[in-house]
Amino acid sequence: MGSALLRPVLVLDAGYQAVNVVPLRRALRLISAGKAAPVEADESILLRSEKLEIPCPVIIRLFIAVAHRVYATLRVRFNKRNIMARDGFRCQYCGSTEDLTIDHVVPRSRRTLRNPRGGETSWENCVTACLPCNLRKGDRTPEEAGMTLRSRPHRPRWNFGLLHRSRDEAWSDRWRRFLSA
Repeated sequence: MGSALLRPVLVLDAGYQAVNVVPLRRALRLISAGKAAPVEADESILLRSEKLEIPCPVIIRLFIAVAHRVYATLRVRFNKRNIMARDGFRCQYCGSTEDLTIDHVVPRSRRTLRNPRGGETSWENCVTACLPCNLRKGDRTPEEAGMTLRSRPHRPRWNFGLLHRSRDEAWSDRWRRFLSA
């Protein structure tokens, strides 16, 4: 049961806008303190205590409004997991899901005194690539290697981070309607 209490739960504010993802344990504390109510629950998982049996919450709603202008200014942290999540855990050259790495679209070796931003490590220059594609591309641009990107790399919006935090697809699919706004 200990690992089950770490399952992610989407938190909405009073206006049904996504504001956070918390572990199930925190969500249960918010519900029992009267600060939140379940919006959707997984009926197949029952949480039991001596006197109570409830379905496991997947989405909860706070009873207070949250200032969204604070969240609008937040940035998604630049790291390997978030790059892969942005790219759907697929190679951006062939679509494979095996042996994934990070590739610099413009190779880091292209950084020079004349072009100090060439080959930078940023949202706009890094993509997910499988090992065979990354080796095939090597120290060249995709055009030079005769390869095309499936999508242009970009900086994701803040709530992007909420969408991919759950590895349990059944749960995160339930979240999508609240995260698409």
